[in-house]
Amino acid sequence: MLESLQSVKLAKLASMLYMKSPTNKRNLLSVVDGYLRDRFVYQSEAIETLLYPDYMLNGLEISGRLVGDCDDISTLHATLLTALGFPVRFVAIRSTYTDPNYDHVYLEANNDGDWIMYDVTIPLNSTIEYFSRLNIPV
Repeated sequence: MLESLQSVKLAKLASMLYMKSPTNKRNLLSVVDGYLRDRFVYQSEAIETLLYPDYMLNGLEISGRLVGDCDDISTLHATLLTALGFPVRFVAIRSTYTDPNYDHVYLEANNDGDWIMYDVTIPLNSTIEYFSRLNIPV
């Protein structure tokens, strides 16, 4: 993810989003979330792979869509928010009690001491039920 912070495409996108709300950090978080939600198309993977943010941004330039699964969009989201100065962490969850594997990931961003959940793969203001949670700092 840190390599992606050097991306010209990412810097341009972060700047464009920042200009939509340069003085209100909470609103800026919503602007970024809304931008990603409007363009994201979920695509499950038979074999788990991680798409780098630049790869997703190339797809956006070509098709106007961000295509991937939960870890792909969370990585892009985390990279954008990090570029904008927000501390972030990934949250991996186990949604099935009998399965020891973590099967979903989303992002939390820190705004003035409050960790705020962002999961572009589910409807806005949804809650997630899980049996186990793992915080992964960035």
